[in-house]
Formats: sequence, C-alpha cells, structure tokens
Amino acid sequence: MPRPVSARVAVIGDTPRLLLNDRPVAPLIYALTDCPGARWTWEEVPSRNIQVFAGAGVRLFQADIWFEQMLSAEGELDLSLARRQIAGITTICPDAAVMLRVHVNAPPAWCRAHPDECVGYADTTPHDEDYYGLYRPLATDNGRPLRASFSSRAWLHWACDHLADFCRRLAATPEGDSIFSLQIANGVYGEWHQFGFMHHDPDTGVAATQAFTAWLKERFPHEPARQNTTPPPTEIREHAECGLIRDPRVQRGVIDYYTFLHDELATAVITLAETVKQHWPRPVVTAAFFGYFYSQFGRHTAGSHLSLDRVLASGALDAFCSPQSYSATARQPGGAGNARGLIGPVRRAGKLWLDEMDHGTSIGDCPWDASVKHSPTLDLALMRRNVLQPVTRGGGMWWFEFGPLAAVKDFAGRGIMGWWDHPRIAADIRRIHEVVTARLDRAWRRPADVLIVHEPWGFCHQLTRRNPEAAFGVTKATAGDPFTPRAVDGLLEAFYASGLIAEDVLPGELPAMDLSACRLIIFATMPVMDAAFRSFVRDRLARDGRHIVALGQAGWSDGDTVDPRLGTAWHGFPQALRVPPDGGGSFTLNGFTETVVCETDLALAVLAEQLDAQTIGRWADGTVAAAVRTDENATWWNFNLPPNAPALLREIGRRAGAHIVNDHDDITLLGAGLLVVHTVAGGERSLRIPGGPTVKVTLPPESTTAFDAETGELVLGRH
Repeated sequence: MPRPVSARVAVIGDTPRLLLNDRPVAPLIYALTDCPGARWTWEEVPSRNIQVFAGAGVRLFQADIWFEQMLSAEGELDLSLARRQIAGITTICPDAAVMLRVHVNAPPAWCRAHPDECVGYADTTPHDEDYYGLYRPLATDNGRPLRASFSSRAWLHWACDHLADFCRRLAATPEGDSIFSLQIANGVYGEWHQFGFMHHDPDTGVAATQAFTAWLKERFPHEPARQNTTPPPTEIREHAECGLIRDPRVQRGVIDYYTFLHDELATAVITLAETVKQHWPRPVVTAAFFGYFYSQFGRHTAGSHLSLDRVLASGALDAFCSPQSYSATARQPGGAGNARGLIGPVRRAGKLWLDEMDHGTSIGDCPWDASVKHSPTLDLALMRRNVLQPVTRGGGMWWFEFGPLAAVKDFAGRGIMGWWDHPRIAADIRRIHEVVTARLDRAWRRPADVLIVHEPWGFCHQLTRRNPEAAFGVTKATAGDPFTPRAVDGLLEAFYASGLIAEDVLPGELPAMDLSACRLIIFATMPVMDAAFRSFVRDRLARDGRHIVALGQAGWSDGDTVDPRLGTAWHGFPQALRVPPDGGGSFTLNGFTETVVCETDLALAVLAEQLDAQTIGRWADGTVAAAVRTDENATWWNFNLPPNAPALLREIGRRAGAHIVNDHDDITLLGAGLLVVHTVAGGERSLRIPGGPTVKVTLPPESTTAFDAETGELVLGRH
C-alpha cells in the first residue's frame, strides 16, 4: 500500500465505502485489546496474532493508545509509545494500514486537581480509585468513577489541544504514514456513555450544572421560569406520570436535562472529530463508538446516544462503531449477532458502520459471559454470522482480541493465545475476506420492504430506572419496564429470524425516503408525535394498502402534554392506561400463538373493544392487548406490548404483502450481494431472494451459509 495512506469514506454504488488511496477495501479489521498483557503490538502474543490475520489476507489493524500513557511529568505528549504501537504492526505486515483508538480521557491527577470539572452523580458520590501496577484505565468506568465531565469546557480544551498536537506531530513521522483512521474514545469503556450510567444517575457535577444553566438560557431565552431548572434528583428521574411516559406539564425539567446531556455529548464528539480533521494533514477517517440504541440495559436516557441525528448531520465523524449486542439471546447460537447501533440511518447518511466482535471461541471462553456455547463447529458458524452481519447492512467490523486474557483451554500446552489462532479458523477468515472483497465493485442492494421507526430523542420523555450493582459481566435490565426490551432488542432479533428484511429508520428520514416498495411500517419507540407528524402518517404513509403498526404508547405525547387520545387520533384505536393483570396474555394470528409474560408495577396501554377491529391479543382477564383493522387506505395494527415471536412477525408481514425470504426461524441476512443463513437445527430450506432465484438447499446444523444474492450460487458452504 503506498505511503502515506490517504483514507476517506465515500458513497459508491449506493453505500458508504472505505477508500484507501482512492481504492475501495473491505472494512474488515483485526484489533488488539487495551488490557495489560495483550495490548502492545511488539510483544510475543500480540505480534503472533497480527501475523495470523495478516496471513489470512487482512491488511487493516487497530491498537489502543491513551493520552495518559504518553504524558510526561511536564504535561507534554511523548509520541514514542504511539509510534512503537504502529511500528509493531507494520514490521509484521509492511503494507498494513492502522486505526489508532485514541483515548482522550483526562488522567487521574488532572481530575483530582479539577474536582469541579468532574462527573457528579444524583444518587451517590464519586469514588477515586487507588491506582497501582498494570491497571486498565477504563476498568471502573461503570462504577462511580472520578472522571472529567463531558460538559467540562476545561477538559474539552485540554483534550483538543493534546489531540491537535498529537495529529500534527504523528502525521509527520514514518509511522504516521500508515494511519488510515483515528478512533476518538472516552466515556464508559471508551464508548461515549456517561460514566457510571448503568447503576447510577450522572451527571450532576459543577461543570454539568453550570453548562445546563447556560444551555437553558440559550435554548429558551424568553422562558425565565424554565431557565431556573437544576439537575433532577434520582427519585424524579425514576418517576413518570403516564405509564412509561413523562408528562411535560409537570416533568419538563427532567426532559430538558436529559436533552441537554445528550446535546453536550454530541458537542464533545463533534468537536474532537473536527479537531482531527483540522490537524491531520491528509484525508483520514474519523471514528467513534456512537449511535448505540440496542442492548442498552434499559438505560437509554442515562447513557445511550440519543443525539444521533445531530452527529450524523455534522459531517465531522466518518465511521460509527459499536460492539455487537450483549443481550441474553443475541450472541448465542441461533441468535442474531446484531450491532448495538441504528445502522440504517448511519448508512443512509453516507457514514461507515463498524461492529466490534468480542466473541470468544472454543480456544478460550468469553471472560464475562460463560453461558455462550462454543465448539470447533460453532467457532466458524458464529464468526461467519458476526462478520457478515454488518457487511450485509453496508458496513464492516473488527475482531477484538481478548483471547490472551481469557480461559485458554489448552493453557498447559500453549500458554496464552488468541481466540482465532487456529489454522481452521484462519482459513475461514481468508475465505470471508475474499468473499467480501470480491463484492466491493458491485452496486449495493438490500431490498427491505419493512421499516422499524425508532426515535432516540423520545427516551428523554420515557421512564428510566437504575439497574442493581453487579459484578462485571453481561448486566441484565431488572428495572421492571416490560416494554423497552421487547420494543428494542426483542423486536429486532425477532425480525432477523422472521425471514423478513427490515430497516431501522429515524422518523426524520421518512419524508425524503422512497417508500414505493414499503409494505409494513412499525412505530416501535416513538412516544412523542407532534400534530404535523401525525398528519404525515395518516396522509402520506397510511396509503396504497400499506400496513401500519403502533406499539405501546406510540404518539401519546405531542411534546407539550400526554393523553391517550393523542394516540387514538393518529391510529384510531381507543386506549386507556392500566397495570396488566397477573398471568400476562397472548397474541394469536393465523393459528400461531405467542404467550406474553408481563410482570410489572407500571401501567401500560390497553385497548377498547371495537366492532370494526379483529382482536388478536388478550390479557389474562380478557381485556384487549392487540387488534387489527382495515380502512379504505391502509391496515392498522396496535399491540400493547411488541410481538417478539419470529413466526408472528412473519404472519404480519405475509398479510402486508412483504417478501419472506425464509419460512423458518433462522437468522437470515441479505445485502452487499450476499444471502446469509445462520441456523442451529439445519434442514431443508427454500430461500426466495427478492428479484432473484429461489435457492433449495439442505443446511447443516450449527452452521452459517452464504449465497450470492444475484445468482443463488453457494459462496461459503460447509465449515
């Protein structure tokens, strides 16, 4: 690869492409961990694993570096460690291109010297850790750590100054010639979550409080009463007036505060990405963990990225990244292996999506989730599923290496080693890389005719509760909200197993989208709809026999008040509010029944009986839980709780006239010239490619198989 590397993201063939020196490359990356013992590229085990991936054809690599690791006693950056990180890769693979994950956190000494610039918690006090030895700087991010606030102007200036210096000086070195991307990291685990968000309520510190006051004055200059709001205490955050929905008439201060926190987060990310663009002297891809929506443990408001629309519109950030879902089902064999982000809006904005795959193998289990099953057969099935998931959505990914730190099965014989350091796995990595590379010159196509509408900002209007403290691991939301897990993770995972092809969409995208092929639109997490949007749904979307699905309290708020009649006004189903009866309920459609277990102290929407509607769901006491009716323009569905059974969604899609690729509950992916099926049971299948052939095949159990989406030809068969 010619030096210096010039890198950019450009839309070619209707999808964003990663271009290095103006040539498209497969965005498949190998990444080292930040953990002591496996983080330095030149050491024995990391260099071995870099060699394994280079031998499999991978040419993109990632490594971490922290300002804290480079700062001298005088506060100046010494770049020798960063240069050595890059050189450790290029010594093994001279034509490699490198992404550096640059952690811009203020070090502990800075935080101790500037306590008013640090995060505060509504429910607890910060804890200043006792650092010693080879510690991980991010290890306690999700506790109640002493960290610089995203609202601190002093920290942001400090970070931008060091980042500008880092860019100018590193770009002028031989090692800098190999850089294709800088990933800017901060927040919990570098992923731009508010510190401590899982179990605590940030940010009530001095810096955030002062910034909130300034934000209110700028945003609402003619509303003095609104400007006197202060960061809300926990008991107010954990309360909603109308089921899950906050009433703006009495909880405007909470809604404003969460809107402010996410706006501040966007400002920090955009400012840092702009700093890279301004001070790196040639085209470089700016990246960050951002756009998280799925697998947020019920803490969207406290720690997710609700300002996605603003960051997408800024132009500063080229690549949006996330690990794959940590839900209890997504990673298991037969699960979706999906990203935590809203990929559809990112792709349509011309940005590159990158997954982080931190999924163990039979070489060494996942250290934080021993429940995930592994075997030599599953190693390849799960890896193919995980790699091709983002590829079929128009993006890419990286293998994130925790293997040397995990429980290596053959420790007695081999000591520590990488998760993918086996000839069988390396051979499949090469095959996958070749398949993806071979399709880079094709026009991108993903014929989705189902849209799932999510409004991240709506979570500012929705109840949030803290999760109990837990040891490090896959934390499960236990706050008693039965709606959000089903409307977010459950719905997406079920669609991936339904054989339908669905796209996630922000409501602001709908007016400009070509909806001619769309048969089914689901309003999943959209509690707030103003009058103009409700009219838009009825006049522009609910036409041509299209099917419209409303979930839960969709549209119950107009931003100024909350009333179930606002929901009825756009979808036509009379609704009320009540706590579901013991025993849950069920949905039944075309002979298929999904049982719904619902244990909550929260009131949810309940439907009234209607003569012109077919009841398809009831609670245990006989009250209506779901119904469907058809008018002269469209068919309307309403579910108190979202359906999560793939077969039930498939029946809804069938009635709507949506294309069904696969009639079995397999994970079915389509896009980027590939049809991919991940199955546990295996067996005979008829796979109907939209606009293409029907593939009749017998799939092996515990397998992931890929076909050419134009010809139906097998491209990745038996493992």
